[in-house]
Amino acid sequence: MLLMKREELRELMDERMGPCVSIYMPTVKGSIETKQNPIKFRKLLKEAEYKLAAAAVKRADIEELTVPARRLLLDNMFWQYQNGGLAVFLSRRVRRAFTLPLEFSEMAAAGDRFCVRQLLPLFAEDGRFCVLALSQRSVKLYQCSRYSVSELDLSQAPKSIADLLELNPGEKQPQFHSNTVGRAAGARGQTASFHGGAEDADDAKENVLFYFRNVNRAVNAILNNAGGPLVLAGVDYLTRIYDKANTYPRLAAGRIPGNPADFRPEELKDRAWGIVKPEFEREARTAVEQYERLQGTPRASNHLAAILQAAGESRVGTLFVSASEQRWGFYDEASGVMDLHGKPEACDMELLDLCVARTLDHGGKVYVLDKERMPGHAPAAAIFRY
Repeated sequence: MLLMKREELRELMDERMGPCVSIYMPTVKGSIETKQNPIKFRKLLKEAEYKLAAAAVKRADIEELTVPARRLLLDNMFWQYQNGGLAVFLSRRVRRAFTLPLEFSEMAAAGDRFCVRQLLPLFAEDGRFCVLALSQRSVKLYQCSRYSVSELDLSQAPKSIADLLELNPGEKQPQFHSNTVGRAAGARGQTASFHGGAEDADDAKENVLFYFRNVNRAVNAILNNAGGPLVLAGVDYLTRIYDKANTYPRLAAGRIPGNPADFRPEELKDRAWGIVKPEFEREARTAVEQYERLQGTPRASNHLAAILQAAGESRVGTLFVSASEQRWGFYDEASGVMDLHGKPEACDMELLDLCVARTLDHGGKVYVLDKERMPGHAPAAAIFRY
C-alpha cells in the first residue's frame, strides 16, 4: 500500500483548472468480495461522467479525461490487491490513484477543484510526531502521522560513537560487550554492560552522552521545534542518557523499549502512536471546549451557510468537520445563498469539502472528527477569527 505524500495533497489542492473528478470508495478483500470493487468503481465513474455532462463538458473532453479510469477498470491485477480506501483524481494535468488506510464514504464529484476532505486524517496538523531510534551504532529519525512514516536525513549527526571518537581522539573508547547491541539483548530491553571497572563504565557513559548531545543538536536543527512530540526508541540505558542530552521541547514521556533494529519503521510508528495519541486527543478536546465556550456568540457557529461565508472571507480559524457525512448542494459565494439537496444533483458541490478547502486556503486549522465527537452534533462547526 503506497501512502500519499504531503506534496501530493498540495498538488491536488492547488489544481484549479477544472474540470476535476474526485472518486472515493471503500474496497473489500476476499475471493468473492474483490470482484465487487471494479463494479462499484464503474458505477461511480458513470456518476462522475454524468455530472461532467451536466456541467456542459463536451463528450470528447469527458472521454479524454476519464481514459485513465477506464484503463484501471481493465487492470485485473490492480483490483486483486485492493484493501482499504481507493481515491482517484482526474483533471487535464493530474491523474492519480491512491489506495489508502482510510474508511472512505462513496463519492463521485466533478467540479472546478478536487474534493480532499476525506484525505485529511492522513495529514492532520495535530497528528504529526517523530520517532528517534537510538543505538550505539546508529541513530535514525522518523517523521510520522497516524498513517505514514518517512525517514528524515540525520547526516548532520555522527553516524556512531566510534565515528564521533575518531573526530575526537582524546575521548576514551567505550568497551561494550557485543551482546548489548544485538537482537536478543535489545528485545529484552537489557542495559549495557562493560569490560573493566567503574571508571571504564563512567568513561563509556560520558562518551555516549557526548555522542547524544551531537545527535540532539542535529535533531533540533531539523525539527526546529515544529515536529510534534518526539518519542525515543531504544534500550533503557540509552534512552536515560539521551534524556540528559535532550533540549527538544516536546520529548514524550513514554518510550519504545528494546532494540529499534528489531522493528520495521511502520511498527515503530504504530507503537509511538499509542504513546502520543492521548496528547492529540487532548488537543482536539481543548479545541472543542473552546468552541463550546464561544457557542452562542458571533465567534462560533455550526450553521453551514455561515461557515461557508466566513471561510470565504478568511475568518475561520478552526474548523470541525464530520469524517463520514456529506452535504451536497449549491452555494453562491457572491450572495451567500445556499441550497441543500437530500441527494446529490448533477451540478452540486460537496459543501463540507468546500468549507475545508476555503479554510486551508486561508491558513485555518481543520479537525476531522467522528460523527459522535462533532460539537453540537452538526456536520460542521467553526471558530471564527473575528
